Amino acid sequence: MSLARKLRTRMQQREIIVVPGIYDALSAYRTEAAGFEAVFASGSSLAATHLARPDIGLLSLTETSEIVGRITERISIPLLVDVDQGFGNDYTVARTVRLFERAGVAALQMEDQLEVKAADAPLSRPLVGTETMVGKIKAARDALVDQDIIISARSDAMSSEGFGAAMDRAHAYAEAGADMIFVESLTRREQMEELVRQLGGDVPLLHNLLRCDDEVTDATMVEEIGYSVALFPAVTLSAVGQALDDSLGALKTKPRLNESGLKADRIGAAEYLK
Repeated sequence: MSLARKLRTRMQQREIIVVPGIYDALSAYRTEAAGFEAVFASGSSLAATHLARPDIGLLSLTETSEIVGRITERISIPLLVDVDQGFGNDYTVARTVRLFERAGVAALQMEDQLEVKAADAPLSRPLVGTETMVGKIKAARDALVDQDIIISARSDAMSSEGFGAAMDRAHAYAEAGADMIFVESLTRREQMEELVRQLGGDVPLLHNLLRCDDEVTDATMVEEIGYSVALFPAVTLSAVGQALDDSLGALKTKPRLNESGLKADRIGAAEYLK
């Protein structure tokens, strides 16, 4: 069974899938070793760790697919990948799908934001039209060789157009052939429950757990509401950032070896080299 088929089958079960965000082969490998069923590579985590820059479209399609290929080569669980807006128009979306399919991904997450943001507001979320996004979803589906690969459609309409517009887009994206729907910025439980009432029986739903001040902050609650995937996109990046600060701060204060971590085999070298 392919990893894409494995993930697709798993999403049909009632139990929530907890998916941590990762940023490279090491973080993906350690996440699999911790017992998780799937991992997610976000644009923000890749930009932060490979460029030390914010997620403002600096990583190209080919750069991203090369990074992803190194990740999938080291793990044996499904990888979900953020492909931003598909890196361009329908033709670029088709090429994106082909490159990432060859890289071994199980799912692609595409959003309905404009590809090029205003230079004075690089983190804004201006949207493409609904029909434009529908065309991209159809282009992605048509470009797939392995039809088990999951096309996840993300809408950021909640931030700029409100809840009703976000629901309308979610319906349109599901009807266009998206295999999973992700409506970003649903901060209240009642909003999530309404999305489940409208779409939960038709297509799996993903929820992003990123903000501690949201009403829903744990995977158990996400499962109770009726979602299929609980995504924790920043967990490993946040952890490694704190660990770097702590370790380097300690070394600056007392520049000596700490023997507690010297012999830890965190990359599976013993198994790989035997």
